[in-house]
Amino acid sequence: MNSPKAHLRLLATSDVHMHVVGWDALRDTPVSGRGMDNLAPLIAIARQEAAGTCLLLDNGDALQGTPMGDMCAKMPASEPHPWAHVLNALAFDAVGLGNHDFDFGLAFLEQVVAQIDAPVLCASIGAGDVKGVRASQILTRDVECSDDETRQLAIGVTSVLPPQTAIWNHRYLSGRVAFARGVAAARRAVQALKTDGADLVVMLCHSGLATPSDDENFATAIAAQVSGIDAMIMGHTHREFPAIIHNGGDKASPDAGTVCDVPSVMPGYAAEMLGVIDLALSYGDDTWQVMGHSVALRRNHATQMPDAAITRIATPAVRHTRAALGEVITQTDTGFHSYFEMLQSGPSTRLIADAMIETITDHVAGTELAALPVIASVAPMALGGRAGPTNFVEVAEGPLTYGHLSTLCPYPNAIWAAVLTGSDLWAWAERSAVYFSPTRTGLSNLVNPMAPCFNFDILHGPTTQIDPFAMPRYSPQGIPTHANAGRITALTLNGATIAEDAQFLVGMTSYRGAGGGAYPGLTGDTTLVRTDIELKSALRDQLSTQGIGPVRQSSVWEFSGAHDTPTVIETSPNAAQHLDDIAAFDPVPIGLSDEGFLRIKVLI
Repeated sequence: MNSPKAHLRLLATSDVHMHVVGWDALRDTPVSGRGMDNLAPLIAIARQEAAGTCLLLDNGDALQGTPMGDMCAKMPASEPHPWAHVLNALAFDAVGLGNHDFDFGLAFLEQVVAQIDAPVLCASIGAGDVKGVRASQILTRDVECSDDETRQLAIGVTSVLPPQTAIWNHRYLSGRVAFARGVAAARRAVQALKTDGADLVVMLCHSGLATPSDDENFATAIAAQVSGIDAMIMGHTHREFPAIIHNGGDKASPDAGTVCDVPSVMPGYAAEMLGVIDLALSYGDDTWQVMGHSVALRRNHATQMPDAAITRIATPAVRHTRAALGEVITQTDTGFHSYFEMLQSGPSTRLIADAMIETITDHVAGTELAALPVIASVAPMALGGRAGPTNFVEVAEGPLTYGHLSTLCPYPNAIWAAVLTGSDLWAWAERSAVYFSPTRTGLSNLVNPMAPCFNFDILHGPTTQIDPFAMPRYSPQGIPTHANAGRITALTLNGATIAEDAQFLVGMTSYRGAGGGAYPGLTGDTTLVRTDIELKSALRDQLSTQGIGPVRQSSVWEFSGAHDTPTVIETSPNAAQHLDDIAAFDPVPIGLSDEGFLRIKVLI
């Protein structure tokens, strides 16, 4: 006799990053193809089409990522958070946490969790707790089978995230919450779900594909090493799977939609995608088996009208955010941008460095640290990359607003500093220089696509010379890979080479100071200066009292060599109006990339 058959559909979002509506707050313009209001009709259609039971799941990183997220983090506890309201309106069945959901502290996270009807999950918590968050949940559903019988299906859902979350949010989590490593947390949670009677297990894995797997991106390792997982939702890296281009090696099959034979999906970023996993089930001997699957991504093309109910939920927050971003902080006589900060430093990083140096100098005044030279380490936050061709600083002549500051400082980081030696600074600069990956043969891209701009730290105070064609000493993850290699050809201060035994007080973000990006020199013995002053607040105070100062200044770093090797940068299409800024690199526009970046040939 044939076993009864049934179907389970899993719908998934991940890394929404407070794109509740398709709206670019910094430019105050609508954005098609993004936002939960635009994705909601696709969710409704996918639910209606489901052949059987359907679950809607979110894989974390929702509370931070847009100026509206920053504004909502300051709301009174009595007001409903838009993200919680959206989850409830769309009847999500379970929600996992991502690392950025901790960016505004535990009290705020717990406040939002209390407003969410669905279970909020995180099996990675190894010490401490987050009120309202549990390791896993069994969702029991009545399933219609092919023999016209209705049977009960117990679906276990759990969630894991990178243990580095404790580092990235050290100032909120230190001494309060610690996280287990991905595979260990997943194995423990799956075993507990099976013991508690789960027929199937769905893993919300807020981590990406990596070959080989590492502590941050361990989805492949979980699929390979943890038995009992029937489907996996991935995230964190903002990539898409199934997709032809991925980072899972031969363990990930875009054609089959599997990672180590586990049906898996990664639905991109900013509600641009809806992940869909369909499982064909068979019932026999009182157990359920997965007999087949299909995996797909449905792109948010915004061909349908946005869901008016979701738009209404966000309207008060949109109105408040628009007003806050419009506040004028100061005036600029010339305007500035970050279009070419992969070729030379510009005003966007210099302004942040000035605010860091002033804050740290004031903080250590009257202490023995005041005798040390104060410099700053700053990464350009808006320099294209995975966030697309609009991800650049663009400030026109005239008012500089709070919205511009939100582009310069998109993350809620505090200002810290560390006592580092000259030897540390040389290694620090080497770690940063992995950002480049050109070759001397052919016309290659200057920037390493695996090295995000937020880890491209530039030292302000010294002058750095970089040979981008030399073998890098570090991997994009900050792991030393070629001990005798190096790209830094000179590191000077006031014209003199920085000595290895010299000491400096280096300003940086709390993310970097706590170990984010794995920069060398930061150990348990490093003297750290931790302030509670938000970087954006310090920049705002400095600009409102001192103004913006001269925009055009010499770059604090440069390429060493003869500037005779062609390579390609990808930047904003608007950069075509500013090619005189990089005349020394002989720029020649060569068209748009598939993602919409302006590609420019330059000589390095």
